[in-house]
Amino acid sequence: MSVRPFSIAVPQERLDWIERRLRDAQWPTEAVGDPWAYGASVPEMRSLVDYWLNHYDWRAREAAMNRFPHFLASVEVDGAPYDVHFIHVKGKGPDPKVAIIIHGWPGSFVEFLASIERLTDPAKFGGDPADALTVVIPSLIGYGFSSKPAKPIGPRTIARAFDTMMREELGYHDYIAQGGDWGSSVSGWLGYEGQGCTALHLNFAFGWTNPDAQPETPEEIAAAQKLGEVWRIESGYMVIQSTKPVSLDHAMADSPLGVAAWLVEKFHTWSQLENGDLWSVYTRDQILDNIMVYLANNTFGTASWLYRGVFDEPVPPGARVTKPVAMADFPGELARFPRSTMEKSYNIVRWTEQPKGGHFAAMEQPELFTRDLLAYARELRNPF
Repeated sequence: MSVRPFSIAVPQERLDWIERRLRDAQWPTEAVGDPWAYGASVPEMRSLVDYWLNHYDWRAREAAMNRFPHFLASVEVDGAPYDVHFIHVKGKGPDPKVAIIIHGWPGSFVEFLASIERLTDPAKFGGDPADALTVVIPSLIGYGFSSKPAKPIGPRTIARAFDTMMREELGYHDYIAQGGDWGSSVSGWLGYEGQGCTALHLNFAFGWTNPDAQPETPEEIAAAQKLGEVWRIESGYMVIQSTKPVSLDHAMADSPLGVAAWLVEKFHTWSQLENGDLWSVYTRDQILDNIMVYLANNTFGTASWLYRGVFDEPVPPGARVTKPVAMADFPGELARFPRSTMEKSYNIVRWTEQPKGGHFAAMEQPELFTRDLLAYARELRNPF
């Protein structure tokens, strides 16, 4: 077995370097008007960095993360070796189903920390112990504490690594793949060709799609047009990361402030906030935990490589996931499509409109997220 226990333990020298760079940071010019209109708010970032330097306790947060069992698994795909970091918590129920829960960019396994116990021990939250899930929460290859690839790879390669890990290393041959953002794309590949994956649960619809699927109905056309309008304003990061990610990383590798601003702006833009207030949904510790996962091993750059690697792994024409798929549709998501659009790429068997929440569903609304995933697993367990 290549699986071995792992504990998060960022070297003190790395923490000291981050602190020095933050204290010595050069700040950008603040524009007049809406502080978020042109990118990350300078006043908000100044406030966050002040909290980071004077109140945030990484060692305490690190210890809290290590309450859950972490592991590394060595897997090989197409002759290339990878170490996959993951959290693995077994369900406290009579016969727990298994779910691999996959993050995207600019997230990390941190997105799911508030959901783990709700999923693995629902009785603790007033639920039925029979609904308990065993969860595997990996870091994408190139992210966090997983290994860095030698060159950009895409979600198909990551899916193959995860399926190998689930089957050959953990012995799970019947698992649900859950994902949002890049996690939905990796899940799509797992549903399409993963040998151990038997069902999908998604909270994002723009990850893995049949390239032949075109908008046809007025509702589908309107959704596609709205997405085009959104990406006209919001896709700058994607253009850079999918073309010249290493050029960007020359700046980010030397600037914790730069990494923080690049990531925080997306949490602000892609979340469903109250009056535009980032802290109406998240705590500063949560946001800094996620940032620190990128800084710990200097993985901002290799995480961005996924946007380049995807172009080498196109979805085959006419491809459709025929395994059962559930969609949790959160209203604050910028990239939303009607069910008819999704059905061109997936065998949708469950579609639930959520009352609130955005792109980072599990982190924004852990109760709603876990409730929907548990309900879907219950349906799979008791189909009649």
